[in-house]
Amino acid sequence: MLVAGGVTYAAIARDLPDVGAPLKGRDQTTVVYDRNGAVIAKLFAEQNRTDVPLEKIPADLRNAVIATEDQRFYQHKGVDPLGILRALWVDITRPNVLHGGSTITQQYVKVAIVTPERTLKRKLMEAMLAYRLERKYSKDQILALYLNTIYFGHGAYGVEAAAQTYFGKHVSDLDLAECAMIAGVIKSPGRYSPFIDMEAAKQRRATVLSQMADLGFVSQQDAAKAAASEIKLAAHKSVGTAAPYFVEYVKQTLTEKYGADMVYRGGLTVRTTLDLGMQKAAEEAISSKLDRKDDPSAALAAIDPATGEIRAMVGGRDFATQQFNVAVQGLRQPGSAFKPFVLVTALEKGVSPEQTFECGPRSFPLPNGQTWKVTGAPGGRKGPMRLREATEKSVNSVYAALVLEVGADSVAETAKTMGIATPIKPVPAIALGGLDKGVSPLEMAAAYGTLANGGLRTTPHAIAEVLDAKGKPLQATKPTSARAIPAEVAYLATDILKGVISKGTGTAAKIGRPAAGKTGTTQQYRDAWFVGYTPDLVAAVWVGYPDSQREMLSVHGRKVTGGSFPAEIWAAFMKKALAETPKRDFARPDGLKNATICLQSGQLASEFCTQTATGLFLAEHLPEKCELHTQPTEIQVPNLIGMAKEEALALLRKLMLLFKVVERPSSDVPVGIVFDQSPKAGSVGTTQTVVTIVVSKGPEPNEPPQPSFTVTPASPRAGEVVTFDASGSTDDGTIVTFAWEFGDGSPIVNGKTVQHTYASPGAYTVTLWVTDDKGVAQSKTTVVQVR
Repeated sequence: MLVAGGVTYAAIARDLPDVGAPLKGRDQTTVVYDRNGAVIAKLFAEQNRTDVPLEKIPADLRNAVIATEDQRFYQHKGVDPLGILRALWVDITRPNVLHGGSTITQQYVKVAIVTPERTLKRKLMEAMLAYRLERKYSKDQILALYLNTIYFGHGAYGVEAAAQTYFGKHVSDLDLAECAMIAGVIKSPGRYSPFIDMEAAKQRRATVLSQMADLGFVSQQDAAKAAASEIKLAAHKSVGTAAPYFVEYVKQTLTEKYGADMVYRGGLTVRTTLDLGMQKAAEEAISSKLDRKDDPSAALAAIDPATGEIRAMVGGRDFATQQFNVAVQGLRQPGSAFKPFVLVTALEKGVSPEQTFECGPRSFPLPNGQTWKVTGAPGGRKGPMRLREATEKSVNSVYAALVLEVGADSVAETAKTMGIATPIKPVPAIALGGLDKGVSPLEMAAAYGTLANGGLRTTPHAIAEVLDAKGKPLQATKPTSARAIPAEVAYLATDILKGVISKGTGTAAKIGRPAAGKTGTTQQYRDAWFVGYTPDLVAAVWVGYPDSQREMLSVHGRKVTGGSFPAEIWAAFMKKALAETPKRDFARPDGLKNATICLQSGQLASEFCTQTATGLFLAEHLPEKCELHTQPTEIQVPNLIGMAKEEALALLRKLMLLFKVVERPSSDVPVGIVFDQSPKAGSVGTTQTVVTIVVSKGPEPNEPPQPSFTVTPASPRAGEVVTFDASGSTDDGTIVTFAWEFGDGSPIVNGKTVQHTYASPGAYTVTLWVTDDKGVAQSKTTVVQVR
């Protein structure tokens, strides 16, 4: 009989192995390397397997496996024809998807006897061997072989190893709920392991129990009771590896593509994209900032934006106690870290970075009749604010107005195009990171990487190359990129996001080189993010408790925001990760233009605009010329006398009057108060008028007194009486003391007019000290020549 591709039944039959000698001499260790050739893990299986007879395997476990893997196990002869056709079709149409439609007998053959190549010939060999196996062994013998061979995750082969791994007990001691959970793991250990994803494991267990009840293996009541029971796990003993979360991610990826048998017994060589140096930097950055027992958890994903290669991955603070990989599997609310997708959408639609929006608290009517109330700028600020500044300060009311202007559906599409894989419901709240499902750090790193890569999106991946035991390439990942957003838009968004780090909410993320990023903090401080990038590396950091309902109101004495621990962890990681990478700025593409804008209107400045700045724009979307200042506007000069300096300047700015400040001393007006102005109050000026205000700097400091004195006679003889007569003047005080020092060692004498006799000839230096009533002193000296 001929089969597809010219392969004959006889030819296949000649190559069939002996069904009585499975698993002999096949096991080889799979070695996983980082990008530089360092070994990060060795994967093998046989050390964690113990065969047990069928009678020691609970009936509930046997029935649970049959209910989920092969409900017609005791009726068919090893092959389910419809299942074979279905599996063949999936293999042909979706070659990268492992299909789970084989019978229990076929599954055993696949993992225990045949080679792991995924070809049509192997699929037919599998079916023939299953048929032969059914003729040689009883159903119970086959079921026992299967249950002692199949892979259950975490290096556990067979039900005894699975029972010990997950529950720390012998398989014979498992209850119904535990049996259902173990049976549910078979389909996809990487997805349904309770060590990795407890919620997914519970849902899978409920499915198994429901199928058991439908087939009459258990009552509906017992199934419901077991489904509601808590899962009490044994302490997980992880295999010592570097980068455990990353290695687990690689294992899951490999297992989904090649099957557990190939991964743990096939002797593969797996070259990954991980950089062990960066991985160490990531782990140290987290442990150095969150080092206390009750601290929240943290996750980090770092990617080379040009290739999509994952350079570092931390899925939680401690893999030994929590295998759930938040970096990949954790869908958490991003808060304002989602605002860049709104920003990019707006820029693409022609919104200027300098366009102004009301920044105070606002209420927006929604199409469904409800009102959306949104908080405003920090500090109670109100009035117009430019989009650039609103991004730096993460002002919610501005971004709420922006998403309503550009459309939530457009924002959701932008996020998807840039690399967010989780489906996003297009509702206005996404402007503030209010998603129905959340996002993972890996997704956020990938999407921000599109900005770092000049608008080109790359697919994040962990595996660069896979070789089989003979060195034959099975997989080689070549980085690919696709244009997601225009290069000019990516650069302009990056230019704005640089300000978040330099002067906005993310100043803790300064790393001494060009970088851009965004903070994110959810309501009640349950999730905190910082996602940032340089031209060479992008990293997303999340901080929060595994229980998403727990608030972070006092961690090391402070509330956790995106600008605190996440930004600090990001900075610590990036500094070490890029220590050997030369500093460089983002490449500026063509299609951008610098222009002077009016700070009041956000439009191109006219000659009548008084407050201006230079802004960067898309050349095709330059703003219109300022419509606020089209001609000199007559303005009445206000009365500023008596105001504090800053109060007066604020009023002048509000009236758009130019100003000049002069500071002068005044003994009557307190420091900082305006005591004169020009033009006078009530004068009529324009936006070109310069108002000069004179501000008191307090009284002038006292001038020291000016002493003088006479000596009579001017050239006395030794023994002759000499008269010294003092005088002095001050600006606004009175001299109260006169003190004389005669230069011959005699005591100091006080008095305005004094007499002194020198005993011997010589030159004597005479000093007069005078002090005024404000305590200011001054001196004068002269030399008296005694004959």
